[in-house]
Amino acid sequence: MTLWTRWGILIPILWLMGFVVFYWVNHFTNGFVPEKWIVTVGHLLGTIFVWVFSITLGNTTVKEVMDVKTEETTIVEMPHKFLFFSAKVWGLILTLAVGWFLYDPPPKSWLDEAFLQKEALEKKLLEAGEEAKEKLKAKNDPAASPEKKTAEEPVTVMREWINAEGKKLTAKCVGSITADGKRKVRLVKEDGVEVLYDFDKLSADDQRYVNDRFPK
Repeated sequence: MTLWTRWGILIPILWLMGFVVFYWVNHFTNGFVPEKWIVTVGHLLGTIFVWVFSITLGNTTVKEVMDVKTEETTIVEMPHKFLFFSAKVWGLILTLAVGWFLYDPPPKSWLDEAFLQKEALEKKLLEAGEEAKEKLKAKNDPAASPEKKTAEEPVTVMREWINAEGKKLTAKCVGSITADGKRKVRLVKEDGVEVLYDFDKLSADDQRYVNDRFPK
């Protein structure tokens, strides 16, 4: 079974290009579009790419085939298809999806998981470097008594926290508690204000960070 005919493979590629182009442009311009609409606008740009393809290169090609015996001509359509649908049909399907996304915008975390793996790794390396500096500083501090240098006490540093909806907060974690049957994370912001945040609302990476340093 063929998944596409002729240039039909360009349909999903152009759609994904819309996400990639918009996401990185928005990312490197300090987010000129609110996080709530990032996935929706990226999808809209990809839909526009598909529509442009459907009325240009992806337009259905028609050619005449002549029977050499009867000299009769037959019109043969050679559309560009992906998964049995032409580029114009995909443009219509994606346009309908735009309407749904405007009604119920998907969270930005969808794209974060896809595009920020490299950034997440760099973030972890930076955190590890900051923790190593804090430990070295505490080890070389003559004012600190051996009793105060408990190896079990985790080193906390300022870091960027991302919740399941993609919202960010710069703070350091100083522990976790259980309140009203839910696990809460104690976060101290840069201004020194401490807030309690639901553990379940943190991103998967941040939950692992808390569990590594403050296991239940």
